[in-house]
Amino acid sequence: MSNLKQETIFDSAVDIDETISKVKHFFEVDYPAAERRAKVKLGIISSPSMDGMPKGTPVGNAMENKLVNRAYCRQVVEAVPLVIDGCSQWSRYILKTLYLQEHSDDYCVANIPFSDSWYYKTLKPKALVEFAEIYPIEELMVFKKVE
Repeated sequence: MSNLKQETIFDSAVDIDETISKVKHFFEVDYPAAERRAKVKLGIISSPSMDGMPKGTPVGNAMENKLVNRAYCRQVVEAVPLVIDGCSQWSRYILKTLYLQEHSDDYCVANIPFSDSWYYKTLKPKALVEFAEIYPIEELMVFKKVE
């Protein structure tokens, strides 16, 4: 649970806790997978071979899907540092240290002039929300349902 107060963006209430959870998942699961996939070298693309035997036609093009996925992953990997650079000073430091340099929260706390409780309750949640606000590739902000 963060110390961040309720945010409203364009008259929509932001669910801070769900947004933080979504950004954490992005950095812990999606971003590392995108980094791995962006580096993969695909084999040489070849024309289909015809052997005259009847076969079922596969739906879609597997090689095309791989190329599109790889391009998407490269886009994610290229965007993340740029988005982090667009965050405020302490958010930028925290996000770079945790997710680009792969240090721990303890390392961050030891290298900032704030208490560990301030880091966990205010600084880190703020950094994750700032990232979600400006990440352009997919929506990381979670909005509350209006009743």
